[in-house]
Amino acid sequence: MPSNSRTLLSATSEEWRLAREDLHIRNATDAEHDIQIKIYDDKEWCHTARYHLLAGQSGCSVSLLQDGVYKVRAVLDGQHESVAAVTVSDEPEQTIFIHIQNDGIIIEEGVTPSRP
Repeated sequence: MPSNSRTLLSATSEEWRLAREDLHIRNATDAEHDIQIKIYDDKEWCHTARYHLLAGQSGCSVSLLQDGVYKVRAVLDGQHESVAAVTVSDEPEQTIFIHIQNDGIIIEEGVTPSRP
């Protein structure tokens, strides 16, 4: 059953630290961006949502998905698209990481540290 959750937790909140992070989005630019995300598990869409991120904003969703491999599609500002297969589990290196950069959008497995 697809979820329509549009709430990202602050990446510094205590709730985030204690919960299982499945999706992490980081806007590493100096501009605001809109992003549409669809996550599919070979049978159905598990999560679809639109987010608006301020310049430099990061956020995450926790306990969103069961362990497994997912196809992730992200569209930045209705123009730039990225698609990837990502494994999700309780391990930090198995998190959907969507990184918005000046040259577009990247989907990776595992959250990388932010650069100052």
